[in-house]
Amino acid sequence: MQWKINVKEYVPGKRHDTQEYFSVFTDAINRKFVTLTGSITEKGYKIYLSLLGVVGKSSMYGAPPRKSYVWFFKTDELIEHELVKYDEINCQYILTNKGNVLIYVLVRSINNDGVPKI
Repeated sequence: MQWKINVKEYVPGKRHDTQEYFSVFTDAINRKFVTLTGSITEKGYKIYLSLLGVVGKSSMYGAPPRKSYVWFFKTDELIEHELVKYDEINCQYILTNKGNVLIYVLVRSINNDGVPKI
């Protein structure tokens, strides 16, 4: 009988972020959505509200629910940033993978936990 040894073991209390999270976090810093310390900026909160409007939800990933239903960015601007795409079959706007990761980055930044973990 052989025992399987896990090369990467789960350590409670510590999590590791993916490479995609790192790249989207870096892009969010460059676009001034979050600060270097991982907190959200005013522009970041505005794009968070706009992305929630696209999804049609009041909260995602355990963030506090939004109180404002105002879109600050037009859908054309969100499409230019590659955060949203138009689904021609269902005739609706949906988040791209980058948009989904960005909303996760913004939620973690709202909770002051936006800095990626290595």
